[in-house]
Amino acid sequence: MRILINNEEVVCSNKITIKEEMLNTSSTILNNCYPLSWEDTKDYTQYYYPEDYSKCLIYDDDDNLLFCGIAKRTGNINLNPRQFHGCDIQILDFKEFLSTGETLDFVINNKTVEEAIEMVVNAISDYGVVLGNINIYGGSEVIGAYSTAEKTAYDVFNYLADITQSRWTTRLVDDTKIAVDFYDPTLMPTGTAFVYNKTFFQNNNIVDMSYSYSTQDYRNKQVMLSDEVYGEIIYNEEIIADGYAKSFTTENNIASLSGISVNGTVASIATTDEKGLGIEADFYYSVGSNKIETDNLYIAGTEIIISYLPLVKGRQVIYNDEEVDRISSNTGRKGVIARYENRNDVLSSDELISIGNSYIKYKGSAEITLTITTEDNNLWNVGQIVSVSGTPLTPLNTDYMVKTKETEMIITANKIFYTYTLSSSFNSENAINYFDNQRAKSKGNIAAGDFIDRNIDIEETTNVIFDNLNIEEATVVGDNVLNCALNSPFIQ
Repeated sequence: MRILINNEEVVCSNKITIKEEMLNTSSTILNNCYPLSWEDTKDYTQYYYPEDYSKCLIYDDDDNLLFCGIAKRTGNINLNPRQFHGCDIQILDFKEFLSTGETLDFVINNKTVEEAIEMVVNAISDYGVVLGNINIYGGSEVIGAYSTAEKTAYDVFNYLADITQSRWTTRLVDDTKIAVDFYDPTLMPTGTAFVYNKTFFQNNNIVDMSYSYSTQDYRNKQVMLSDEVYGEIIYNEEIIADGYAKSFTTENNIASLSGISVNGTVASIATTDEKGLGIEADFYYSVGSNKIETDNLYIAGTEIIISYLPLVKGRQVIYNDEEVDRISSNTGRKGVIARYENRNDVLSSDELISIGNSYIKYKGSAEITLTITTEDNNLWNVGQIVSVSGTPLTPLNTDYMVKTKETEMIITANKIFYTYTLSSSFNSENAINYFDNQRAKSKGNIAAGDFIDRNIDIEETTNVIFDNLNIEEATVVGDNVLNCALNSPFIQ
């Protein structure tokens, strides 16, 4: 094995474990690390202190690149002048930059999902990110306008995966690039099928295997909430001028303005940003605001009709009816297990439903986790689909996604052990959100005379519920769209 930090060869303790994960940053820790040159000078009282974000490369005996990343954290350095001064160094792979690099600042407008993924990859290409394999259903569908302002690439990739019910990950290309791959679970690359018998264990050097069964994040009802979504019903609101006001207020915030008429005559409209650019109109408005302004003074009694698409609160409910019936039958009680998710990054009911379906799809059944360890046999890669058959427990015989992979190298013994974590629910998260806490964030204790809204789920007729309006996919998004014209270079 050969390890380089900032092009300087180093050595460390005789055991290294590299942990690769679907979404979480892959990592390893180099214990008792110091420059190889110390072996020549035999002066181990020198100090070794690599700077953070130093580049680290780890090669195997055949000079194949096993891991590539950055030194993130250094510790356990003995400052006793008579003692050894190596250090422990945490190395993170370059996926780290997807969540800690620069936030994005553009709007994705009138693009397909595949084009949106490509746009984000291009925006972070300076971090060594390239477009990988995009194998998803619905990749050619046009999504609503989406603002990436103040979001990292990691955030946007998660959003795009949610609305397409797909999975994404990265893979090492070489020491300068990582590729971003998106897959529908049915289109993920297939790994070697696992057959539970003596021959397979012997041929593949299986040294250990265990399983766990968990329902801690299970749900068969998913409630999706959003503070603002686009309505599909055009509001026609009448305002009577009082003879002195030049600013008028609508009942709801404006998603898009269809038109304004004054005593039956069509008036010209423009955004407040366009006004700042010198464009003149009878009325000016801002997306996301309920204010209409004018430079004209209309006499008292003038009838002003404002036609607009409003922003309203959104609420969608998705069920897995088969699971509800199953639990009800097993327990003799109501079988609904509910979770709430507040997604204010979504302004479209269709996307709220897609994300809710994604939760039900991946968390709507118990998660079986297989842990399999092999010796000197690199059997699978993260993100592959593995079919398991022949086990004595029938529920274990299903398809799994390789969620994590740990490579443990014992250098002095010339041994490598691979430990794989396989998930039956295709759950790519590492840390489970035990309970959704959106309810705790809303209004709690109330005083006498106060009221709270009630939502009644009409399960017999529909699984989708609106507070007051139907909802449709957005075409414009929030303040970031408001602050620039549609032909602005910030809208792509």
